[in-house]
Amino acid sequence: MKKLIFISLLAATLLACEKDKNAKDFKGTYTGTFRTKQDGKMVMIDTELTLLNGNFEVKKGPKLGNGSFKLEDKRTVTFSDKNVWTADFDWNLILNGTYTYQALADSLILTRVLYATTPIDNNYYQYRLKQLN
Repeated sequence: MKKLIFISLLAATLLACEKDKNAKDFKGTYTGTFRTKQDGKMVMIDTELTLLNGNFEVKKGPKLGNGSFKLEDKRTVTFSDKNVWTADFDWNLILNGTYTYQALADSLILTRVLYATTPIDNNYYQYRLKQLN
């Protein structure tokens, strides 16, 4: 009986330690595209993003920026840009706020969809990235 209890506890411990398939280290440099809609058409912009020790830097993309990020859970990450911006453009082009993420091998997809009570054109913002290192 003691062996059965020990084996059950050992199996439960090992299963509890199984890593989530979507878990991500969020370390390294990523390159890819930023996608959004403008005037009803999909627009793609080449992007490069570095993530390291809870900090990020957009080196190439719709808006350059940097700041910190925090994994909220197994599906969402929140970016906090630390720069001062003018008010004459779509601020959603800045990597800032909460995004859902998908980690697929060496790829990372960050998506932000804004919902409104009235139809808006620019409500879809997505980074499709591949890790360089």
